[in-house]
Amino acid sequence: MRAPRIQQRMLRAIEWYQRAFQWRPSPCRFSPTCSHYSHEAISMYGPVRGLWLTIRRLLRCRPFGPSGYDPVPDVVHEPVSHHHEPMRSQ
Repeated sequence: MRAPRIQQRMLRAIEWYQRAFQWRPSPCRFSPTCSHYSHEAISMYGPVRGLWLTIRRLLRCRPFGPSGYDPVPDVVHEPVSHHHEPMRSQ
């Protein structure tokens, strides 16, 4: 099964970015780099969820922020619903 066209275009744009700036030293605080993380997230989870993971990663990348090994999660956890069923009277 082929990836959707938008997903293919997003991945090609990331690959272009990586080739265009491969000569520059990476300012990324994380491993893998943000562009590699983005490529993997979009490949694994598709354009919507992959883009969301990429945005979350970019927001973590700031001076005095965390650094180190930060892989794409194997399982993306959905937000917990705080919806409760009404109690039944007995």
